[in-house]
Amino acid sequence: MSMIAGKLRDSLNKAIFYPIGKKLSFLSPNSITALTYPLCMIAGYFVYLQNYPLALLFIFLSSIVDNLDGAVAKANNKRTDFGSYFDAFTDRIQEFFILLGFALSGYAVEAFIAIAASFMVSYAKARAEMIKPLGNIDWPSIGERAERLIIIMATLLLTIFYPRFFDFSMVSIGLWILTAVATIGTIQRFFFARNILK
Repeated sequence: MSMIAGKLRDSLNKAIFYPIGKKLSFLSPNSITALTYPLCMIAGYFVYLQNYPLALLFIFLSSIVDNLDGAVAKANNKRTDFGSYFDAFTDRIQEFFILLGFALSGYAVEAFIAIAASFMVSYAKARAEMIKPLGNIDWPSIGERAERLIIIMATLLLTIFYPRFFDFSMVSIGLWILTAVATIGTIQRFFFARNILK
């Protein structure tokens, strides 16, 4: 799944986002990143209201903005260390607000476990970097943020048309799938870290 998401992201960047990024050279990449905050808060609010079509729309918009900031930075040679940090930090905030919406709408247990598993994927890599600088190497694992976002969006889309699968809530099923994928990714990164830190 990680490879598929990566190839899809690269194709979209080359075909769509980098050309747009070139035209938005007058904007600061960090100011574009900051636009993600109100969009993901609104998305989380609509998740809380169980208005899944609008939640899906605003998650999609926040994802577009999230890709544009990097495109503007790369296309116009505006990449900075803080910009990279701010973008990664914002990714966690985006995910937090969306899953918070699920938690407040009646899926507290599923959302809590999903967000814990999601953050562990990121921490497994970040903690290894704190011990030994590893550079920009590829960490082979499933459950990266783009894939988790795809799972969330697919869950919302399916829920619009099929709220329940037999006696189970489609939202609950989606959150458990997200948890399972993120947990597997965390385990993969743990053993990858063990090998490179040895």
